[in-house]
Amino acid sequence: MDSQGSIDLDTSFSDLTTHMRTEQGKLVVQRTQDTTAYLEQNKAERNAAPDWRPYASGRKDKALRKVASIPMIVVEQWMKEGINILDPSPEMQKKVAQKLNSNEYAYLRTFPGRVGYKT
Repeated sequence: MDSQGSIDLDTSFSDLTTHMRTEQGKLVVQRTQDTTAYLEQNKAERNAAPDWRPYASGRKDKALRKVASIPMIVVEQWMKEGINILDPSPEMQKKVAQKLNSNEYAYLRTFPGRVGYKT
């Protein structure tokens, strides 16, 4: 901890950075992540996706495909908003699909079209 009451945690095992400081007697934690590589990869995957629908056959063995890659910093923000991408409940998965289908988070998508979730 430095003289300003600030500390940086070594997160060299990941691309997340954590900075903690005290401010008016409170602990303030700031997390950041450079998402450039994630977003560039998502764009490349989206552009390389076939324009035909290989999974529209209705066959159960072809029903899954990667539709998004979500950086951890976004996952953490969504958790603060009450959206847990790991919660398998239909209600929560519908909320995740709504986020991914929004214009605000279109850059997370790796496949064209909309993310669907049937309840």
